[in-house]
Amino acid sequence: MPVFDKKDFSKVLAQVEQGSVVPLYFLHGEDYLVKSALAQLSDMLVPESQRSTNLEVVDGNQADFRQILDNVNTFALFGGRKVVVVQDCRVFYSRANLPTLFVKSKEAHAAGDLEGAARLLLEVLAYAGWSLADVADGAWREIPPDLWQQTTGVERDREEVAWLEAVADHAASSGMEVPRLRDDGSLLETALKGGFPEEQCLVLTTDTVDKRRSLYRLMEEKGVVVDFGVVSGSSRKVRSEQEKVLRNLAQETLSAAGKTIEPEALALLFERTGFNLWALKTQLEKLMSFAGEATLITREEVEGLSDQFREEPLYELNNAVATRDCETGLVVLNRLLEQNYHPLQLLASLANELRRLLVAREFIEKHLAGKLDPHISYGGFQKTILPMVKEKSDKESPVATLHPFALHKTMVRSTTFQTSELVGWLQQLFATDFTLKSSGIPERAVMEGLIIRLCSGEGK
Repeated sequence: MPVFDKKDFSKVLAQVEQGSVVPLYFLHGEDYLVKSALAQLSDMLVPESQRSTNLEVVDGNQADFRQILDNVNTFALFGGRKVVVVQDCRVFYSRANLPTLFVKSKEAHAAGDLEGAARLLLEVLAYAGWSLADVADGAWREIPPDLWQQTTGVERDREEVAWLEAVADHAASSGMEVPRLRDDGSLLETALKGGFPEEQCLVLTTDTVDKRRSLYRLMEEKGVVVDFGVVSGSSRKVRSEQEKVLRNLAQETLSAAGKTIEPEALALLFERTGFNLWALKTQLEKLMSFAGEATLITREEVEGLSDQFREEPLYELNNAVATRDCETGLVVLNRLLEQNYHPLQLLASLANELRRLLVAREFIEKHLAGKLDPHISYGGFQKTILPMVKEKSDKESPVATLHPFALHKTMVRSTTFQTSELVGWLQQLFATDFTLKSSGIPERAVMEGLIIRLCSGEGK
């Protein structure tokens, strides 16, 4: 059978509704899209009155695949179609997926999901043949650079793995272990070739898949495969595709409630969430609840509720420092440290923010005669400044790769700085990095001192 793209999933549901059900459904790709599709598919496969006896949902991270296949071959107690759902199954994980899993672990940590980050990191270690001890407490430095990059897909430098030790520490302190590799793929392949009893159905979901494996081709042949993947990266083409997915979700969510949102409010919301569909959905629901009977959600409402629903904690620290809000910066810093964020991870995030401000400041000095109206509206920026940035900036430049709304905010914010001041702040970060690695001073005290110096203007 052909592989369905995410935009064609409605065709799969239509087939089920018409009574055309296959023994296997495989949904893979972006987590929110997969789980949303799974809910629709499960509701259609099993009537609500039969779900307590005919629908079995299994966590693929914990499950015994041999037992899962036995359950698929066991008829429902009171007859009717039986459906076994395996969520987040590991059956397609392989060494080829390690860079993807490594990035997903980093993203989970950045979102505050230490448990999910640890689970993904342990999968990487299992397929790489490494232990927790091989990456904890700086031991990752002993892994040859070529082997590290081949396995993780990133260079072996401190900025790229500042988060890793915190995740490894969490896994160790929680008693988590590197999973034992199992050949579940061979079990499933054999079962698919033999076929399932009539009225039995297996549904599998995962975020990562190796499409080169014979198992994937067999699943295409025996069942229905739906690809919910969304490309990742920072190029304009990637950002455009991601924004299209975000806009579709926002449109569906708002239309269902009979509401709309101002363009600038939606742009701000995208800038706050990044490409995080779960966060976008949650935040839209909170905004709609706050709006009550009103049908239009405004930018002011998004700004007013931002501290209540922001999903990117590092954003708050960067924002406080860039606006020289010392009190908020210290509060956010201590909250992040209590949430097990590593100080070096916070330094890396601050450094990225300062580099963006520095590049924006240099652009203003070089192409705008050193002047930009700090009160320029987003609409005015789009008409006058954005086309100039696209024309005169390298396509991989930090300013060219930012979302237009984030770029507007960054360039306006950079008008409050001088280039020399931003360079001085970067030197402060370098000195702090050295202090953290070479002195016995408590990390919290070092980081608090940095925030105070930056916000007080000592970086000049």
